Amino acid sequence: MSKIGKILFIIGFVLCFFGRAIAADLTFSASVDKNSVALDDTVQYTLTVSGNNAGNVPGPELPKFSNLNVVSQSQSSNFSIINGQMSSSKSFIYALQPEKMGKAHIGQASINIGGKTYTTEPVEITVTKAEGKKTQPQTQGGIQSRFPGFFGNPDEFFNSHLQLKQPQMIKDPFKVELKASQTTVYVNQQIMLTFTIYRRVNSYQSYIKPPDTKGFLAISLPEDKKLREVTLNGVKYIAQDFRTIIFPTTAGNFSIGPATFVAKADPFSAGETLQTESLKIKVLPLPKEGKPDNFSGAVGDFQMDVSLKQNKIERGQPIQLTAVIQGKGNIQSISEPLSALPKEFKKLSASGKENVTKDTSGLAGSKSFDIVLIPLKEGAFTLPPFEFSYFDPLKKEYRTLKSRELNVNILPSSAPIPQEYEKSLTGETAKKQVGISIPWDKIGAATLKTLTSVFFWLPAAVIIILIIIFALYRKYQKRLMADPSRMRQRQALKVAKTRLKKAHRLLKKNELKEFLSEIFNATAKYLGDKYGFAAAGITTDGLRDILNNKGLSPEAQKQLEDFITECDLLRFTPSSLSGEKAFELSRVAENLIITIEKLT
Repeated sequence: MSKIGKILFIIGFVLCFFGRAIAADLTFSASVDKNSVALDDTVQYTLTVSGNNAGNVPGPELPKFSNLNVVSQSQSSNFSIINGQMSSSKSFIYALQPEKMGKAHIGQASINIGGKTYTTEPVEITVTKAEGKKTQPQTQGGIQSRFPGFFGNPDEFFNSHLQLKQPQMIKDPFKVELKASQTTVYVNQQIMLTFTIYRRVNSYQSYIKPPDTKGFLAISLPEDKKLREVTLNGVKYIAQDFRTIIFPTTAGNFSIGPATFVAKADPFSAGETLQTESLKIKVLPLPKEGKPDNFSGAVGDFQMDVSLKQNKIERGQPIQLTAVIQGKGNIQSISEPLSALPKEFKKLSASGKENVTKDTSGLAGSKSFDIVLIPLKEGAFTLPPFEFSYFDPLKKEYRTLKSRELNVNILPSSAPIPQEYEKSLTGETAKKQVGISIPWDKIGAATLKTLTSVFFWLPAAVIIILIIIFALYRKYQKRLMADPSRMRQRQALKVAKTRLKKAHRLLKKNELKEFLSEIFNATAKYLGDKYGFAAAGITTDGLRDILNNKGLSPEAQKQLEDFITECDLLRFTPSSLSGEKAFELSRVAENLIITIEKLT
C-alpha cells in the first residue's frame, strides 16, 4: 500500500471511531410535565437528546398520539462544562391538547443518529374533566405555527447557515414583510405569497403564525435555501423568503393576513412580536363571454400533446391514446380533453395521472390521460383532434388547444366483437332466427298427452317466466352500457352510500385524515355521477355553473360551496381537523345528498 493510501486509511479509521464514540455517548429520553391533565388544559411532552455534540442532532420522528393533538412546538439547547468536560443536550418540546375525557397514549418516539436508532418509552396520560381554564397552547420558547410547514422553520435554517454577531443592543434586529405576486386575479389563478424575514442577529427562539387564507387553496413550496443581503433605510439585513402558492376558489374581495413573527435574540431578552400588513386581494369571476362549451375551470398557461401507442391493430383489440397537458397553474383542475370520435370506435375508459413540480417560481407540472378505444370495424380511419380549453389570465381570454389528427389502420379479425359494441355501430342488435318445423302427423296422441299434462306446462311456464325476466334484465343492462352517463346517474346514490359508510368507519377509528379524503371524494363523486361531469379538480365556480340550472336552491348551493372550501382548507391544514368537525362534515355531506335526491 502506498504512503498516501495508508494516510487516508488511518484518517478514515479515526473518523469512523470518533463518530461511533459520539453516538455511543448519546441518550434519548421522553418526559411529560404531568400524567393527569384537564380537558381544557395542555400537557408538555419533551424529547431530550443528551451527550457529546447533542446540539447538532436531527429532529426526531414523532410517536403516534391517541386522544391528543399537537398544538405547538419549540426547541431548546443547553451546554455545560463540569471539571473540564463539556456536555450538551437538545430538547424538542411539544404542547399536547386532549380531545376527550378518558385515557390518552403517547407511543414510542425515535431518532436516527450516526446510523443508530434510539427510541423512547411510551407514556400514559389520564384526561380529567375541564376546570374552566383558558387553554394556552404554549411550550417553552413560544407557540409554533398552527399550520405546520406553511412557511417552514426559520430558526433551524438561519441558525445553521448564518453566524451573526450578537451585540448587546441593536435597534430593529428583525423585520418582516408579506407580499403577493398579484392583488387582482381571476378565480383559480395562481398567486405567489412570499413571507420575508429580515435579520441583523441570530434568534434564540422564534415562531411564525401564518396569515389567514380562508377562501384560497394553499400549497407550500420547498424552502428557499438562498440567503441574500439587503439594505433597508441604510441598514444591512440578511433576508430569507418563505413562499406559498394560493388559488382563489370563489370571486369577491378578500383579506390575507396579517402574518406574525415572534423572536427572542437571546435567552434573557423579552420576545419581540412583529406583524405584517394585511393584503387585499380582488378575485374576479371568469368571464362568461367566449367561454367554450368544454371549459372545465382550468386557469393558467398550458400546452397539449396527444399520441397514439400503435397505429395498426386488429378489429376488437384495444387502442391506447395518451393525452398530456402541461404548463403552469392548478394541475388538479385539469380535466380530460374531448374529441368527437367516430361511431366505429367505442371509448372504454380514461385515467388521469398528475406530475406536479414545486419550486421558487411557482406551481407547474403535467397531467396525463390514458384513453382506451375499441375499434368496431376494419379499415383506415382518421381520429379527429382532441380539444382542451382553459382561461389565460395574462391575455384575459379563453384558449382552446387542438391536437393533430391521428391516422389508424384497423385490420380484419376473425374474433367476433361483443354484441353491445356491435349495437352502437349498427344501431340495432343482430338477431338470429331459427325456424322450427313440428311434424304433428308423426308425433301422435302420446305427444299431445304430454303437452297437456300439468307436469309439463307448470315447469315450462316457470322457465318461460325466468327467460322473460332474464331478457328484460339483459336489455336493461345493454341500455345502461350504451349510456354510461345514465348508468353513473342511477348508481350515484348506491356508490355514495358505500363511501359514506367507509367514511364513518374511518371516523370511528379516529383516522381523521383518511376520513376527510373519503367524505370529500364521496360527495364529489356523487355530484359528478349525478350530473355527468368529471369531479376531479372541480372548482367552486365551475360547480356553480354546472348546478345553476339543476334546480338546486341557493341555500343548498351555498352549503355545498362552503363544504368544498372547508375540505380544501382542512386537507392542507390537517392539524385543525377535530372529531367534532369531522362529524359535522359528515352530516353536511349526507344532507346535501338527500336534498339532491329529492330534486331528481
